[in-house]
Amino acid sequence: MSSETRILVVDDNRSVVRLIEALLQKEGFEVLTAFDGLEGLQKAREEKPDLMILDIVMPRMDGYEVCRLLQDDHDTAAIPVLILTVKGQVDEPGIGDQDVEARVREQMAGYEAGAVDFLSKPIKAKKLLERVRTLLWFDGFSMEDGARLSRGKETDELLLQQKD
Repeated sequence: MSSETRILVVDDNRSVVRLIEALLQKEGFEVLTAFDGLEGLQKAREEKPDLMILDIVMPRMDGYEVCRLLQDDHDTAAIPVLILTVKGQVDEPGIGDQDVEARVREQMAGYEAGAVDFLSKPIKAKKLLERVRTLLWFDGFSMEDGARLSRGKETDELLLQQKD
């Protein structure tokens, strides 16, 4: 990955954004930032990043709605979205079965909205970087033959569409 690879980080917690930004820049990525869902959606539409790291609970628009709107727009549907949030952590010590079920539902809602991956905060830098690289590698691999996996608007199935 080079500095040409652009990642948009969207979270209302400025400290989280700055930590992720510093981590990714250190690895040579160009990092764009936004601090609420609406700003993140606008930047994604303007900048067309190679990957978006997105929180769920944010002011003005939540991460689920950002994902849905990106998926519904032909120009942004191909942007892979990695959800990074506290809402889906299922392996926290001491949480009960009902909490696990609720958190799994949160993860499923993220996937249904169009996210390609879901990570829970807090997360180790190494794990985040591994996921970012994997998603970028997969995204690049899927583009090599001119094909792209994206969610179809009419169905909830994955469709193989030819790149314009």
